[in-house]
Amino acid sequence: MRFIALGGFTVRPDRYRAFQEWVVANQARLAQTYPEGTSLLGFFGAVYTSEKQAGETFMLEQLDSYGAQDRLAAIGKDPGSEHARLTQELLEFLDPDPKAWGSSILLKDIVDATVFDMPST
Repeated sequence: MRFIALGGFTVRPDRYRAFQEWVVANQARLAQTYPEGTSLLGFFGAVYTSEKQAGETFMLEQLDSYGAQDRLAAIGKDPGSEHARLTQELLEFLDPDPKAWGSSILLKDIVDATVFDMPST
């Protein structure tokens, strides 16, 4: 199976350049901390979107199963892990305003999805 997890967020307006510099300096290191069956695909900025509150920046991760979410959560809870340290650094760039945009989406490869035809009326 293959899943893509999208995390949308809003970067603090006065920290976007610093955020971009952080990504350039740390994206590869963060990617190396991902457990087996998971990977960081990268950070992406929305060029355009019809979604009003999804965020303007997205972090994409690839997962091989639903259980991969548990593996990511486990390394995130380990305060001594490089993954947890880098994630904490990343979070410092997010806008703390509760009205700031954000979203979470889990996409499943359509090849593996259970699908049904809707009955005609």
